[in-house]
Parts: sequence; structure tokens; C-alpha cells
Amino acid sequence: MTVDAPTESRAVAELMTRDLLVIAASESALMAWELMSKAGVHHLPVADEEGAFLGVVDAQTVAATWSASGPLHARRPITGLLPDRPPRPVRPDAPVPEAARAMLDAGADYVPVTNDAGGLVGLLTARDLIADLAGVHREAAPPTGGMPSMYRMEPVLPRQTPRHPGGGMPPD
Repeated sequence: MTVDAPTESRAVAELMTRDLLVIAASESALMAWELMSKAGVHHLPVADEEGAFLGVVDAQTVAATWSASGPLHARRPITGLLPDRPPRPVRPDAPVPEAARAMLDAGADYVPVTNDAGGLVGLLTARDLIADLAGVHREAAPPTGGMPSMYRMEPVLPRQTPRHPGGGMPPD
């Protein structure tokens, strides 16, 4: 049986989440909520059209700013929900206490993990830290060379069945 080093003496790369769902800056708050709900995640990195990392929006912010005032509010760009004071990014080789301090300083439950060029390579969340402290280890995704994949979901509308001119259904 191997014993892992204590959490506080480990590098961020050992605990961070690498397999990230990323949303485009042009997408809406509604799309962010849909993505988070369907994927069961609480944090969505936001990237511009060229794939550059802009920040992270979290489920708490989306829920707290939600308004049932109409579709225009739900369709506002997700960039409007990025935090004014985001956590400062840390490098993958940073010690876990440095990342924890960045979370505390920003009042956030995550910290972005970036490479030397500022590209996003992962997120370290409070959940990642708690899982490690509890001894729950998950299979880490292999390191990749750049920004996590950006996914785009398109709504699929049901096919309309043509109506017969007389108002009834067309014959089979």
C-alpha cells in the first residue's frame, strides 16, 4: 500500500481537474446554466473566440444573478458574469497551500491553473481539496498541450408534423 504525501506538500497538478467543460464568451447566461446543469459541474471557464482564457463563471453567480424578467436577461453574454476580483492563477507545479491562499484572497472556491503562456490547463476547486483530504482519488486525465476543449450545445427542436389543410392530421 502506497501512502500519498500530505495534501499541503503536494503540487497543484496532482489534484487539479484537467477535463474541463469550457464556454465561449459569446454564449449566454442561460447556455452556461444549461451546460452546468447537464454536465453536473459548478465552474465553467470562459474563452474568447480564439480560445484564450478569460475567467471562470460559477453556478452560484449564475443562480444569484438570475432574473425571470424575460428572455433578454437570460441571453445576456456570460462575460458579464465574470468576477470583478478573480482568483489569481497558479502554475501546475505550485504547492497546494499557494492555491488555497489564492482562493481565500479572492473569496472563491476555485483557482485557475495556467501554463507559462497564460493558457488554462486546469482548475483546482475546493471539492478537489476535500476529496484529497478524504482520501478519494479519481483517475486523472492525462496532461494536454493547451486549452481544454470548448463545447457548444445547440437546441434541438421537435420536428413539426405537417397539418392537413382541413385541420386534421394528414393520412398515413
